[in-house]
Amino acid sequence: MNELVLKDFSGQIEVTPTALKLKQEALAAARPIARVETPEQQVTAVAALKLLKELRGGMETTRQAVKRPVLDLGRKIDNIARGFMEDVEKQYGRLSGLINHYQRKVARVQHEEADKIASKETLATQLRDKASILRQQALVADKPSKAKAFNDEAARIEHEAFDLEMQTELAVVPGIEKPKGLVVRNKINFQVTDAIVVAQAFPQFWKWHPETETLKLDRMRILDELNKEGGGFFHETRFPEELSQTEDRRLVQPAGLRVFEETKTHIR
Repeated sequence: MNELVLKDFSGQIEVTPTALKLKQEALAAARPIARVETPEQQVTAVAALKLLKELRGGMETTRQAVKRPVLDLGRKIDNIARGFMEDVEKQYGRLSGLINHYQRKVARVQHEEADKIASKETLATQLRDKASILRQQALVADKPSKAKAFNDEAARIEHEAFDLEMQTELAVVPGIEKPKGLVVRNKINFQVTDAIVVAQAFPQFWKWHPETETLKLDRMRILDELNKEGGGFFHETRFPEELSQTEDRRLVQPAGLRVFEETKTHIR
């Protein structure tokens, strides 16, 4: 589809004959000058340099003047497209936000159910170990009554462990519903809360730009490390306070950064 078209536009750009003549004259004056070693040679060089400067200045002025209508047209195109799409973008953002919120909610429920299952599996294993110890104690008990007590307690614990194991086998972790065409990505993102601290703690993630004498954060490298499978650089910290304080071990807490998980959706 062509939502936007440009009508009645044509343009042919050419250098004027006057400009061509001035260029020839300036080059003719400049090319013979091979050295400047005397006052006379300097006068000749300055005169030629003035011709070159006049040509440069004239071209820059006319270049901007010729380009101005085209730039104005470009801005007009942008403004028309932006005005046309304003309501569309608002609705796109609103619906995307609703879908993102729903996906985060479903993912949270899924994680909670998975954690419950993992907790029950761990508890069942612990109960099995405890029952095994009681069985061993029953074998070496000095009285039949003690042996029976150990075995009875072991049987009770084994029954409890069996119930937990059955619960985990029958448990169903809810799936995340994704209609056809919907792409959902869960990524770890970050926000710089103290740039000075980040620059001091992690200088390898900054780039020096000599032309402007500024440091720029290499954001993509940090994102790659935070989202690396199995944990990246920030998970290798020697400082406990920088490790995750939640069950989601991916949410590390590097100095000067706020790390968080975000859900992004888009239509394919």
